[in-house]
Amino acid sequence: MRWLVGKQTGAKTYAMRLFEIAPGGIIPLHDHPEEHEIFVLKGEAKLMGDIEGVAKKDDVVYVPSNEPHGYDNTEGTEVFRFICVIPLLSND
Repeated sequence: MRWLVGKQTGAKTYAMRLFEIAPGGIIPLHDHPEEHEIFVLKGEAKLMGDIEGVAKKDDVVYVPSNEPHGYDNTEGTEVFRFICVIPLLSND
């Protein structure tokens, strides 16, 4: 994960991060109090948790607060790359 926008760039409200999940990789099921949105740049991955389906290039996914979610690229043949926008928290 790489921070693109956050406190280090002067942002006060939102942060933007870049994630990459290699083929065979996974972000395990988890939840947190912040909602977030993702925009898929490359590849595809299975959505895990209460939000089911497949996210692929140019898809947008909204994940509500406290919603269990994860991303599964274990069957993928290319990197799953996405931008994630989150509220900027005091510890970010």
